[in-house]
Amino acid sequence: MSHKNLEIERLRAVAVLLTIMVHAPFKQLFSPYLYSSFTGVDLFFVISGFVVSRSFLATLPDALGASPVERLERSKQSIIAFYLRRVFRIAPSAFFYIFLYWILALVMKATGSVALFARPADVFREGIAFAGGIYNYAMAYHSIPTNMAHYYSLSIEEHFYLLAPLLLVLCGRTSYRLAASAVGVGLVLFVARPMTSISIADLSHTRFDELLYGVIIALLVHKYRHLSVWRFQSIADGGTVHSSALVNMLRHPCTRSVLKALIGFALCALLALLPGVLNTDILGGSSTQFYFSSAAFCGYALVSVALVTLASLERGWILNIRGLTRLLEYIGGRSYSIYLGHVLLLLVYNDLYFRYYENIPDFIKLTRAGYVLQFALFLAVVLALAESTYRLVEKPCIGVGKRVIGSVTEARA
Repeated sequence: MSHKNLEIERLRAVAVLLTIMVHAPFKQLFSPYLYSSFTGVDLFFVISGFVVSRSFLATLPDALGASPVERLERSKQSIIAFYLRRVFRIAPSAFFYIFLYWILALVMKATGSVALFARPADVFREGIAFAGGIYNYAMAYHSIPTNMAHYYSLSIEEHFYLLAPLLLVLCGRTSYRLAASAVGVGLVLFVARPMTSISIADLSHTRFDELLYGVIIALLVHKYRHLSVWRFQSIADGGTVHSSALVNMLRHPCTRSVLKALIGFALCALLALLPGVLNTDILGGSSTQFYFSSAAFCGYALVSVALVTLASLERGWILNIRGLTRLLEYIGGRSYSIYLGHVLLLLVYNDLYFRYYENIPDFIKLTRAGYVLQFALFLAVVLALAESTYRLVEKPCIGVGKRVIGSVTEARA
């Protein structure tokens, strides 16, 4: 991509905030309908499929060749650069936090903690599983502890990144790429999920559909982005000579801006509310089967696709609200570090909170104001840790990756 899509950054912020919301132990602050707003990961998957596909397609040569072998040969440099870029983007921060997990587990064990997290050997096992690329499958089959359960989504994306460049190169044309993506979605929905006997939430072959939706958006964005349907003025001008009062009102830029922001906000709210509404057990019912079912995931994906499609237009549909955009873009830019670090801080918080519960003033632990204060402090620490990681690990390593890719490109030239 030639520039950073700021609306995608805002969606990243929405996704990571939804993830924090479902993990945070401050659920007393939220409606029961928001207790299970885990759909941030679904949104992350569609965003990831869109962003990495669009950026990779931009690096491919114009003429790929007639045969698959010729396409691979001409695209070899782009494929190598893609893999290197992904490694330097994902691995440094991920392993930094695994190391931090291990250090804190050692400290907590030495200070007498009996929490499950205070087991350095378990953290080491999880780190090895992630390094081997099998974390999500090992977790789904209960072969490892789940202190770093949120790393399952990283494993799913890693598996997708191994396959996506080859799919885009071997198919050659946009029509073939779309057909291959559609076939991939069909295999997930009608083969992989029905044949899977355990939870479909954590496995790569049952979650690739959301990443493939992002690929499809990236393949079509140039075709639909400039359609007149997205330009209200052209539609209004093509209407009757005597425009209605409603049409005249909608011609005003401020009115259109407010309507766009409301539509974007409504879709974000729908994505947040879907799991909690479907999870009837939390609302006093007796069934928890649907909200982790294939049909439920299709619903989450549909809303996520709508949001990413609107963001791809870059026309102000995604939370373009004065005073809020800068904050969301900041959070979106650090969303990866926030995602990695917030669970670690929650584990430490839970251990210390219950170990020293008797020493905590009642106004902090037993009142809504106390929960608000705790949540605010927690978010502040999460952002501080993420900012530190972003500046000291994530950004420098991305810079190193660019230099390595430049060196490899020059060597192959």
